[in-house]
Amino acid sequence: MILTVTLNAAIDKTLSVPSFRVGRRHRTVAQQAMAGGKGINVARALKCLGRPVIATGLAGGATGTRIVEELTAESILNDFVRIGEESRTNTSVLDPTSGEQTEINERGPRVSEAEIETFRDKLLYLARGAAIVVFAGSLPRGVEPSIYADLIRELSKLGLTTVVDADGEPLRQAVKCGPDLVSPNVSEAEELVGHEWADEAELAEGAREIVQMGAREAIITRHDGCYASLNIDGCQTLLRAQISEREPVAPAGSGDAFIAGYVAARYEGAAAEECLRLAVAAGADSTARMGAGVLELRDVERLAGEVEVKTLQGGPAGDPVGGSDTMRRWK
Repeated sequence: MILTVTLNAAIDKTLSVPSFRVGRRHRTVAQQAMAGGKGINVARALKCLGRPVIATGLAGGATGTRIVEELTAESILNDFVRIGEESRTNTSVLDPTSGEQTEINERGPRVSEAEIETFRDKLLYLARGAAIVVFAGSLPRGVEPSIYADLIRELSKLGLTTVVDADGEPLRQAVKCGPDLVSPNVSEAEELVGHEWADEAELAEGAREIVQMGAREAIITRHDGCYASLNIDGCQTLLRAQISEREPVAPAGSGDAFIAGYVAARYEGAAAEECLRLAVAAGADSTARMGAGVLELRDVERLAGEVEVKTLQGGPAGDPVGGSDTMRRWK
């Protein structure tokens, strides 16, 4: 079983507005509202890929009730902790004439220490039947940025695989605790390491730099694929996975689909290169559809055959991965 954690769950509303301009009155040509937040998006994509998944996190008020109802209607197993304040609603405006997407995300509710403690107990209970736990997204108000790091420490003691898709201080603290995988995009990765990369060669080394900060594996996502530093046969190996660029319909949420593709393949024990192929294919397929985490399995499998994966450095003769704990295999 795979668990996804969404502490700042939302109802994500997407409006399709041709020729959108700030300060003007518009009418939508299409609109969609669905349960969201990065962890929920990952869970939806895993469901589409046919993997067993439970979505958990925090949900409050009428919006929280709607989030749970939406997930249940999609047949996504879920077990959320109810909180006192109202969960957020995010609005995304998609201009189909230009492909541009503008997102307005609310800060989210304030969460008490008692509610966080209840969630911690819930997560540890659910973890008894899990192999992989994915922590994804922003934190609501009142939640310490160390929460991902704290939970990673506890889950690692239980032998679970941990994946983090976040940014800012929560990501920085989580990386130091040795998660099995972190997957920031380029700007999030540059913020994490504290400097920008001048070219793609430096970007590739950036994945290894994140591993040196504490993560066991790191993937930096891009619009056309990713750079990854993965543990292959006990050595840190740099890889580049790439797919030909295509015109996106709705680019938001492609990173969540990417994580789902990678985790789905690793959950089945696939080789690292195949995991990257499925991840890039899932991310690419998601950009063709409205709604974060919405995939079509047959199209993802077809696109996976178009993904090129190259080894840039490492492998059996590459840099050894230090420490027996770092050698721990994925489930």
